[in-house]
Amino acid sequence: MSEQFEMYDDPFKMLILLATLISEKQGVELKYEHVPTYENDVFAIQHEKFVYKKDGTEITWFEFLGRDIASTSDLSRSQYNKMFVDCMASLYSL
Repeated sequence: MSEQFEMYDDPFKMLILLATLISEKQGVELKYEHVPTYENDVFAIQHEKFVYKKDGTEITWFEFLGRDIASTSDLSRSQYNKMFVDCMASLYSL
């Protein structure tokens, strides 16, 4: 399995990718200790909390994005990835 594929097979790396894309769209540097705030009809993200509005899934983390991550939904990797792809598409109005 390639390293690139592995990234997309890890839902929490997908969350970091989403935060990176939001930072780039806002023209700010991503700081893992303070994720930028963003909200649209599909999802909302702020420091220490992500919410997927379509099904109410919440993902939280402690202080530093990527540390002590917890989710309110027990989804498969495939389901998490579909959720994050939907969020990324909504970020760019696709």
